[in-house]
Amino acid sequence: MQKIQKINKIFNKLKKNDKLNTSYPIEKEDWAIYKTEQELDFNEDKLCYYIHIPFCKTKCKFCEYVKYIKSDDNLESEYINLLIKDIDKFTKSHSNITLYGLDIGGGTPLCLNDGNFEQLLLFIKNNVFEKLKLSADFEPSIEATFISLTEEKVKMIAGCGIKRISFGLQTVNKKFLKDNDRENPTIQRMDQAKKWCKDNGIEKINIDFMYGLKGQTLNDLKNSLATIEYFKPEQVTLYEFRTNILKIKEYKSKRQLFNQYKFLYKGLKKLGYYGRFGQNTFSLDDKDLGLSSYIRNRMINNISYKGFGISSQSKSKNGVSYNIGKSDRPLQECLACGSFDSEDTYFLPKEEMLAKYIAISGYCGQFNIKIMNEILGKSARDCYKIQFDFLIKRRYVEIVDDIVYITKRGFKCYGAVLSLFYPKYKKQG
Repeated sequence: MQKIQKINKIFNKLKKNDKLNTSYPIEKEDWAIYKTEQELDFNEDKLCYYIHIPFCKTKCKFCEYVKYIKSDDNLESEYINLLIKDIDKFTKSHSNITLYGLDIGGGTPLCLNDGNFEQLLLFIKNNVFEKLKLSADFEPSIEATFISLTEEKVKMIAGCGIKRISFGLQTVNKKFLKDNDRENPTIQRMDQAKKWCKDNGIEKINIDFMYGLKGQTLNDLKNSLATIEYFKPEQVTLYEFRTNILKIKEYKSKRQLFNQYKFLYKGLKKLGYYGRFGQNTFSLDDKDLGLSSYIRNRMINNISYKGFGISSQSKSKNGVSYNIGKSDRPLQECLACGSFDSEDTYFLPKEEMLAKYIAISGYCGQFNIKIMNEILGKSARDCYKIQFDFLIKRRYVEIVDDIVYITKRGFKCYGAVLSLFYPKYKKQG
């Protein structure tokens, strides 16, 4: 009883912590003691690739990722050449892996000029897809905007073998987008983009929307749902605006965030999309989680991933690393290094690796006890008995076939639910 009372006290305190979401570590300093000069060991048979293109026409003020204003085709070309060099070197030295996913993100990958874009995709097709064994569920994806897409680039994407495109729309509030240096597409432009995609064999279109934005109203959310109803993408992803990443004052309270999500969730269900409450991804196919295979295998199945390009993150069985550029280093300085290899590597103890997995998988509103057991090398139910007992008794989670699902009640304070499995808070309990 005393332990339950103690963890209840900790939990109530965690519910008020604005830094707790699906990002981990909570503070960069939390991993300082685990930093090493060694490289991650990728002696594994399963892996995912992430390729980062950091260029954008403008810098959206609400974006949390490392990016540079597109200004010089020569610098862009130099970036692509170094990127290809890094991917080629790693792929040749890990030729026995099975690739479970590959995503190209950014930035805005499609803002590359046609020559550089084609060079990258042809390299991926000929030197990655055709050289490595691909998993049965392999489904590569690329991020795009409706403004940056052209018919020629759709043909290049389809020709590479990529059948999923994820469009970052975020909101249809034109004033908000203008105030944050982002261009909004017209419905006509979106219709044209969809036609190009379908005419060239793109099987899945995903559209990203954000909630929790500054000044975002119920009417804005209604307009977002109306856009989804009109456009009918195969998949929809909802992103909570994470103010802690940008280190700015919180725009919405946790209650407001929950209510905005609930409104969007109900709207998506009415439109025929499938997804559990608390899940951020939705699909018109009830057997599809609404994710690329990279995201699905990285987040839910805990498959290791290798990041290529400026600021990309990698994770192996023994730690996490970040490529050069994570601290907003100038582009020319990064290019001068001759490679985008990692500059910050952390060899992590099992409990920290578990916390990383819990945080990432929590993005999908769930985590797997069997994977927890594999990470720890022992029973997670025994190691975290007090946490599980507390969360189950208070209906914050439910367990079905070894999958821990965050309930509707738990989603109101999902950051606190996830953080009970973090080492710093477990010690307090």
